[in-house]
Amino acid sequence: MHALVRLARGTALAPLAHRLEPALLRVRSFAAASGARAGDGLNAFLDPTRFLSEEEQKDAVTGREWEAQELRLKSFEDLHGLWYVLLKEKNMLQTEKYVARANRVKMRSAWRIGQVRRSMARIKLVLSERAIEDAGDNPATRRKYMRIINAK
Repeated sequence: MHALVRLARGTALAPLAHRLEPALLRVRSFAAASGARAGDGLNAFLDPTRFLSEEEQKDAVTGREWEAQELRLKSFEDLHGLWYVLLKEKNMLQTEKYVARANRVKMRSAWRIGQVRRSMARIKLVLSERAIEDAGDNPATRRKYMRIINAK
């Protein structure tokens, strides 16, 4: 229960707060419940709502996916930070999927995986648009940028 309280107090951008501008911290966070600190251990890979009662789980609000229009307004640093927040959320959801499959139960909120994937794909789209614009007519530069963006 103590790990849940620590997770609830933190935000997804807490580890990056000292580097990000204060305005970013006021913007809605896609995965506010997935912020992890060094003391959370493996609990960082579990959904914090799993420890709540069923009534509280129904009332728990998760974010919506990011739209490309919103992402186009963000700086590269903001997109970089958001990418890692989404990556942590994706890892947490994949762990929840594994736990549900191991227990032979249906995963709660499976639709969130799709939201995270679409948001990550939109970040790549925005970065690709910027790379194409920056490269101009130089195909070698464009290929170099696209290799970086699409790296696995």
